[in-house]
Amino acid sequence: MNKAEQAGKIGGLVGGFKRRERQKFLVIFIKLVEMEEFPDLKLTSCLAKKLIAAFSGCKSISNDVLIKEFGKPGNKIKQQNLDDIVLVLTERYSETYKSLWNDAKKKIEDDANEYKRQKIQEMRTSIS
Repeated sequence: MNKAEQAGKIGGLVGGFKRRERQKFLVIFIKLVEMEEFPDLKLTSCLAKKLIAAFSGCKSISNDVLIKEFGKPGNKIKQQNLDDIVLVLTERYSETYKSLWNDAKKKIEDDANEYKRQKIQEMRTSIS
């Protein structure tokens, strides 16, 4: 494997790592909002997806992750009010989101740099 291929492979691994960490953060944040706002209800995956898009600037996460985390059998909520719910919750939690996301983003970058360093070291070791 030449250097360009190695760099591409490492870049892909690091990008995937960052995407998974961002997804974890978004799921945890939405679950915190869920616990705070709807202690007796579970959010639908559709509402969770809309909230994630609203908080994260239209970035989304894997549908598989949404279904795993928020898709529960018999979990129904009135669909017509989703946009209103999203608007109210994003206004209420936007400052909290920004603060937590800034901290999480720094940690993800630090963790990604460490992950990259480990992968580079693993590749060097496997070539030797």
